[in-house]
Amino acid sequence: MMIQTNKLRWMADLLRLGETVDPETDRVVMGYPKVRDIRYNNIGVTATDKFTTRETNEVVKKIEVRLDRDIENNQKDYRIRIGERIYNIERIYVREDDRVMEVSLSYVN
Repeated sequence: MMIQTNKLRWMADLLRLGETVDPETDRVVMGYPKVRDIRYNNIGVTATDKFTTRETNEVVKKIEVRLDRDIENNQKDYRIRIGERIYNIERIYVREDDRVMEVSLSYVN
């Protein structure tokens, strides 16, 4: 019997707010350069996530990633790119025992 050690099977890019150099103008521009790859598992979105009325954007995707204190403490500085689409991090729910974070994502405006 095989033991599955990693149930996070999809790859995404973790982006962090920082300075990048524009190749055309050779000036420093604020942007979201790639920090590293991040593995995730798609959870899906419930109806209560879809229809909660908040001043922030609507949650369109929920993923499960490994616990990362930098992302947890500075969630407004990070974005996640899945495929060609970039998402904002709206909410983070941490499950300490499993060392996993449930991250709610919304589209970037």
